[in-house]
Amino acid sequence: FNQICYKDFAQRKTYDEARQTCAADEALLAMPKDNATNTFLYNLAGGERRWIGLTDRNDEGQWVFEDGQTLASTGQHSWEQGEPNNVGGGEDCAILRGSSPFWNDDPCVFERGFIC
Repeated sequence: FNQICYKDFAQRKTYDEARQTCAADEALLAMPKDNATNTFLYNLAGGERRWIGLTDRNDEGQWVFEDGQTLASTGQHSWEQGEPNNVGGGEDCAILRGSSPFWNDDPCVFERGFIC
């Protein structure tokens, strides 16, 4: 899609394990930086939750893509209404929700499918 190859993994892994799996293929977790890419990834995931390459682990509230680009610099986002909310603290990694093409913040230790 847009000259980028994406690969969907149904196997559930933590965020860091997912990153390592992508890196083993010389890839990064998917980074939906525009609505068209986000919709493509949502359809690729087939209604399942998937890790995407977006985190605020280094600085709470400052979301950064795997390639180092800040979310704010893209001028767009796809957060679900009320998200990110960091419920209970430690929700530092982003998922593509399965029920809609929007994002949620989740604890990075949760096991989810992912897209490289």
